[in-house]
Amino acid sequence: MASLKNIAFLLSIPAVMLYAMTAMAQSVTHTCGTAPVIPLTSQQPPAKIVIDPPLAGPLASRGVAIIQYCAENLHIVAVFGPNAVAVSPRVGHIHVAVDDATWVWADASGNPIILQNLSPGTHKVRIDLVDANHQPLDKGAITFIVPEKSAGEQHP
Repeated sequence: MASLKNIAFLLSIPAVMLYAMTAMAQSVTHTCGTAPVIPLTSQQPPAKIVIDPPLAGPLASRGVAIIQYCAENLHIVAVFGPNAVAVSPRVGHIHVAVDDATWVWADASGNPIILQNLSPGTHKVRIDLVDANHQPLDKGAITFIVPEKSAGEQHP
């Protein structure tokens, strides 16, 4: 006969699986699928940016922030200008600002944002989802801490 400990373990498996599925569903890689490629005949849903926290390993070991993101209801491509705004499905790119800088850089690769050589301490990265004419569609931000390097980790 199964012990009470074994029964409790077996009953906890569905709860752990549900928690894991919920956590995974909130990740960039699981939230955003590929953009549709067939022109839409109805109103397009609003574009939305989804941002994951920086990958923990590279941030802790090397102070490198690798930030994964994706766009819902927008295909990120290097297509610009007023005529591209009417393309269906919607196309656009991102603007990135670090630590509330007044300047941004544009990226249309869809690749993760990689930041290195940030000073130790708290940093904020804002990602604006914009259309092909640089008009804002959505924005999000992530705040993280670059750890101090120990004396043995300092590079000359």
